[in-house]
Amino acid sequence: MDIVIRELVGIKEIAAMYPLYQQTGFLPEGLFHERLTAMIAQGNYRCVAAFLGERMVGVSGFWVGTQLWAGKWAEADHVVVDAEMRSAGIGAKLMTWIEKEAASVGCDITRISMVLGKERTHNFYNRNGYADDGLIMVKPLSAWAEAEFPEYAGHKAAMKRS
Repeated sequence: MDIVIRELVGIKEIAAMYPLYQQTGFLPEGLFHERLTAMIAQGNYRCVAAFLGERMVGVSGFWVGTQLWAGKWAEADHVVVDAEMRSAGIGAKLMTWIEKEAASVGCDITRISMVLGKERTHNFYNRNGYADDGLIMVKPLSAWAEAEFPEYAGHKAAMKRS
């Protein structure tokens, strides 16, 4: 299996990931394009994809930034591998590409944020050299976000009982 990893450039090429992205959950296409346009406009979002021939079989966005606590970092964003192709090393190839690119632009670390309860995903990152080193806490500010982060509903209910 000859997998080719390459960067996607421009809104049209990056937006071609939408069918693959849909395998991880539902986001209306219009909202997907609106958010993607805003992400690209920030100037620090890039995207890489894995291809088997002409077929896109994996994709990951990534951000590059700098913070006081971490120095310059790159963060993979929504790594997706086609359901038919999982466990074939494609995710690892995407992460290796991102890590090499991060090093080439002077990043001190790579990092990943993920939703709690995704054991398979957590195990994948552990196998690829990532360690738990933090926790991202979320407070939804919209009805959409409250629906997207159901664990918040349980927290909110517990806070009302206290």
